[in-house]
Amino acid sequence: MTRLALISDIHSNFKAFEAFLAYLEEHPVDGVVCLGDYVTDGPYPLRTLEMLYEMQRRLPCYVIRGNREEYLLDNRDNHEGWKPSSSNGTLYYTLGQMREGDMAFLESLPSEREVCVEGCPALYICHGTPGRVRGNMYMEEGLREAVMGELPYSCLLGGHSHHQEIFRWEGKEGYKTYINPGSLGFCIDGQGRRGQFAMLTGDSQGWKAKLLSIPYDVEGYLQAFQESGVDGIGRTLNKAVKKSLVTGVNYFFHAVLAMEERARELGLSSASQVPEEEWGKLEARFGL
Repeated sequence: MTRLALISDIHSNFKAFEAFLAYLEEHPVDGVVCLGDYVTDGPYPLRTLEMLYEMQRRLPCYVIRGNREEYLLDNRDNHEGWKPSSSNGTLYYTLGQMREGDMAFLESLPSEREVCVEGCPALYICHGTPGRVRGNMYMEEGLREAVMGELPYSCLLGGHSHHQEIFRWEGKEGYKTYINPGSLGFCIDGQGRRGQFAMLTGDSQGWKAKLLSIPYDVEGYLQAFQESGVDGIGRTLNKAVKKSLVTGVNYFFHAVLAMEERARELGLSSASQVPEEEWGKLEARFGL
């Protein structure tokens, strides 16, 4: 029997990552599958990356990139003009923290891949969906069925949606399973203050999954926003992230949608062009 841990969407939450690694000390595994979005949206991104590097030295790890890594790689010269602001300030902060070796590591990661473990059926892993790093199996109607119908594997592991789920699809070739571990660092379960992941057990007959969540030092992580200086750089969206962490409600996503709508109302091409005073009004509206 093979045991694999499955994580996704840490988003620089090094405190949640610490709690996960402590869990592994008590519940040993044969390897860890990591589905991307390791950094951005929080303080001290290098703490998360250093823990990831150390975990790779200690355990077999199957690591791919997510859309946040692609943002950083696509904008490594900051041609998009990220700056201290409510719209992209934390991306600007994260990009400034990255060392040359960190960017090379992110660039070396595939966006999806096959995972073969001796004695078990092959797995396929991606961040969103195969071929679409931002594909959202939870929000896009009919996408699960379409993806699973075309999948040439019995089991697909994906993240991105921050929604824990195990979806079984039955087709002509039998059952296929999609497993999403939720988000380790940005849990939107409606409760907050927890990190989500999954544990897989596999043998020649297939894979089984158990969805888990654990508490972590949320207060310590929130304090790091101020200590690191990122609060003054990321502004409104940082406040949305912090409220999301303690409530489990995705204020970050709702804030982005609201400001994209406001940009359209103002005749602007993107939320990054919306004046800061409009973001301030959003803070009052959402109680940030």
